[in-house]
Amino acid sequence: MGALLKLQAENFVEDKNVRDQYINKTEVLQKVKSLSLLPDNQHMTVKAVAEYYEVEYQTIINVLNRHKSEFEKDGVKTINNKDEGYFKVKEALSTGQFIVKLVPRKAILRVGMLLRDSEVAIKVRDYLLRVEEVSTEEQKRSIWSDHDVIKLNGIMKDEMSKGNSKWGAIRKAAKAFNKNPHAVYQKYLYVSKKHGSLDEYINKNILLFLNKESEEIHKAEIEVTDQNLKQETEHTPLVGAFQTKINRMLESMKNAYELESVINELKLEVKDLKHKLEIRDLEITTFDESLAKRDRIISKLKKEKVALETSVKAIRKIVLNGTKTSNIEENSKPEGLTYTHDKSGIVEVKN
Repeated sequence: MGALLKLQAENFVEDKNVRDQYINKTEVLQKVKSLSLLPDNQHMTVKAVAEYYEVEYQTIINVLNRHKSEFEKDGVKTINNKDEGYFKVKEALSTGQFIVKLVPRKAILRVGMLLRDSEVAIKVRDYLLRVEEVSTEEQKRSIWSDHDVIKLNGIMKDEMSKGNSKWGAIRKAAKAFNKNPHAVYQKYLYVSKKHGSLDEYINKNILLFLNKESEEIHKAEIEVTDQNLKQETEHTPLVGAFQTKINRMLESMKNAYELESVINELKLEVKDLKHKLEIRDLEITTFDESLAKRDRIISKLKKEKVALETSVKAIRKIVLNGTKTSNIEENSKPEGLTYTHDKSGIVEVKN
């Protein structure tokens, strides 16, 4: 944990107002470590709280007593077997335990803000601060001004007029805003769906006039700033050289960030291509199996065809060319024909 975070973490222990400010962020408890809640899914026993923070039972009792008013406000209370709530949690209690102190989620979190020597409590406080820091940074990145919408519209029009794709224009805009391309696309999609297009949004809110005025003021401010910097640089060459070095470093950092964004996008594209290839391989396998099945069916049909042709030839031979000898009278034999017997007792006619 950095020095600043350590200093801020101490504020949890020292300042009740800081504890009250973060008391509703009970979701961090489960993210730091699994909670052993009672069957009502709302409370823990003092013993379970001690096990969660890996401290002695008496340590938790001391914290609850020192800050009794705070914990009463959080809902800490003691019940016995005559209270209605007892029957909701008695299954998790030891045999013969008829009195239990219930510690709700907020109170569990407050204990973590107050314990100094618990590693788990330190992680809870650190997590609270880091989550807050990330949330604040994400909120800053997600804020869009009307000027940003106008700028986005201009970039989209300019890039698409050059024949670039919509996604290519989004990437160009993302670099200009130093934002993730997907975040820029979501903004573009949201405004377009809600207002029809970026142009419609700009026209409805009369942003062109406002933007022109603010842009002129902004340009004037930049000119004055540049002029002042130029004058200062002329009189202080060392400062100017140092400023140049800083600008180069910032430019390098910006290029590195842009390169990282491109790499992340390429990773996503590669992942998508791999998924498509897997689907294609599955389709090919299925097709090969269908072909093999078809070949087996064709082979079977060919065999059946040969057998059928053989049977047809035999029947045709019997019908057209032969009869039983018992059915032929000697006087009725046509002249010039010779009759012979085959294995099946059929007369063959030979010229």
